[in-house]
Amino acid sequence: MEDFIQTLMNNLEKNQFPSRKVAFDLETLYEKAEDKKLSLNNVLDELKKRGIDHVKKGDRIIFKPMPKPSADPFEPGFAEAMAGMNPDFLAQAQEMMNNMDEDELASTRAMVQERLAGMNDDERKSLFDQIKGMGLG
Repeated sequence: MEDFIQTLMNNLEKNQFPSRKVAFDLETLYEKAEDKKLSLNNVLDELKKRGIDHVKKGDRIIFKPMPKPSADPFEPGFAEAMAGMNPDFLAQAQEMMNNMDEDELASTRAMVQERLAGMNDDERKSLFDQIKGMGLG
């Protein structure tokens, strides 16, 4: 399996991975793995352990770096961080969201909804007051 993974890694790097997402034909990868008597799914699991994620879309498989854990925006000090935000924050946030795939967007939405649901009324009101104070509400 290691030889197959190394070949796949070399092909990813030739296509500018990890700075860019790289797509390959899914059927071809399944066939190449089968030729080596390997399970592509086991190979993909091993790649995840090594920080390489993937998304299967139609007849393509898209490789991308595993998302880095982000700081929780609702931890203590959030209000101070919001107050010191760059005025281009919304533009930067929009650009970041435009670069997310559907899974990343869904994960982000779920995290925000979970955090909002976990706040009491005073915390939620304070957050929305801070947002309004920034001219966002």
